[in-house]
Amino acid sequence: MRRLLCLNFLLWISASVSAEDLEARFLASHRNLQTLQADFRQTLTSPGMRQPVVSEGRFHYKKPDSLRIDYSRPEGDCFLLKGDRFETRRRGKPPAILEASHPSARALVALREVLRGTPPAGDFQKEVVRENRVFRVVLTPLVASPNLPRQIENRVDAKSLALLSMTLTMPQGAVMEFVFENPRRNQPVDPAVFAGRE
Repeated sequence: MRRLLCLNFLLWISASVSAEDLEARFLASHRNLQTLQADFRQTLTSPGMRQPVVSEGRFHYKKPDSLRIDYSRPEGDCFLLKGDRFETRRRGKPPAILEASHPSARALVALREVLRGTPPAGDFQKEVVRENRVFRVVLTPLVASPNLPRQIENRVDAKSLALLSMTLTMPQGAVMEFVFENPRRNQPVDPAVFAGRE
């Protein structure tokens, strides 16, 4: 019985991690991240929608500031975030080149910042909960802003600190969830992937 209590105490201690400790470990794990590619499933829900919209595809990230998302469902859509430039390519529409500060780029900018290992701008209430082999990290801005998500929830593998999913609750109430699979870390990426329109 004493051994069981001791084991439970040790498990409780190892499960209780402060937000600051986890953030430091996460940032350290991303310092060596040069590239990352993964499949994703994106689910978008919004107060005005009858059903969620589910999309799938692959994303490519290259340090320090390039992120490309190619959709296989719906096929043909692509978003490229490179530095302060945001390019959209949608099937049947002419490409659009916008600033990365444009509201339609918010989710991609937030994803890029997480992949960079950059702490989010602004002051946040941070909550970390360990659920078996996953850390659930919830960031809520202390001051609401029309330009920032109302809440960011990241699910991080407790051992590898790989980002498993990211859920953004936007100011208008829309919720965008990304679930990542088959990650390839620090593998070569064809430079053409990040070539935008001039």
